[in-house]
Amino acid sequence: MKYGIGDTCYVIEDDMVKRARVSAKKDGQYFVQFVGSCGALAVPEDEIYRTPEEAEAGMNKNRSIRRPVEYL
Repeated sequence: MKYGIGDTCYVIEDDMVKRARVSAKKDGQYFVQFVGSCGALAVPEDEIYRTPEEAEAGMNKNRSIRRPVEYL
């Protein structure tokens, strides 16, 4: 799914769904800024969602996958 600069999206961070706005795109990564707080994050397209409901479903799907960062 393609996102444009300024589009509102939802991302999962710290096991919470957070609303964000797309600020840039480079090499398959989207740079999103969180709405209502300072901070930005580079996120691959498959980890950005259009609605909070899609993000919740994605969060439940990704819980079984352990990322390398979790082992540190």
